[in-house]
Amino acid sequence: MQSNDGSIFNIQFNDSSMTKLLSITLLVFVATKCIAESNLLSRLESYRTTQSYSCGKTCGQVRSCKEAVYQWCICGYSRADGDNDGVPCEKVCGQSTPGNVSNVRSIRRELGC
Repeated sequence: MQSNDGSIFNIQFNDSSMTKLLSITLLVFVATKCIAESNLLSRLESYRTTQSYSCGKTCGQVRSCKEAVYQWCICGYSRADGDNDGVPCEKVCGQSTPGNVSNVRSIRRELGC
């Protein structure tokens, strides 16, 4: 499939096909940037969360379920979930109901653990 001028590809673009190609290229570029920005914002939010808590607290000292999960998941405070039901500091996060387990899983994903 070699053309008379020696090139392998003989592709010709008219104004309409060039416009479509440029539009698609721009769309892919913008989508890639949006995805990258979304990932960056997610990591930034996780960083902010981890910076607002510090390790070394007990269940009696935490003020929210997110902080309890932080102590348990990030800091390694295994006693926070003494009954191994997936919900730490049950006085703060509540009993091991499907809703509370789902909430703890969501917080764990947010914290990256």
